[in-house]
Amino acid sequence: MAIIHYDVTFDSESPSLNQIKDKLDTRMGLRTHLVKDSIEPGHLWPHIGQVRESGTFECDECDDSDLEVTVGSSGVRISCVPSSTHPYFRESALAALIDLGGTFDAKLHAYIAKRWTELSPSEKQVGWRTQ
Repeated sequence: MAIIHYDVTFDSESPSLNQIKDKLDTRMGLRTHLVKDSIEPGHLWPHIGQVRESGTFECDECDDSDLEVTVGSSGVRISCVPSSTHPYFRESALAALIDLGGTFDAKLHAYIAKRWTELSPSEKQVGWRTQ
């Protein structure tokens, strides 16, 4: 089971987990759940800087998807297991970070311009879990 990491960098201060949640919920038109982790101070990660907070975002409507989000002083890392995170949820989280001023160089899927309720049945299909 592979874990994939996506780093989004910021020229100014990184957003908080609550700011990310608000932007993600608005973008998708769904309500996600955020469970914050307790972290010890002093962790410095490449690309995202000094770790400030970490938590898990869960989305029941997106086939019970979840992803880990770590907020650093200069960036945010999204970590997920592809087989447990719907691609729409992952891509929407990346788009939310870009909306908040982040830089991410890879191209995102076009369906991130839609809310969950606007997606076609084929865009929502669960076949992604078996890939």
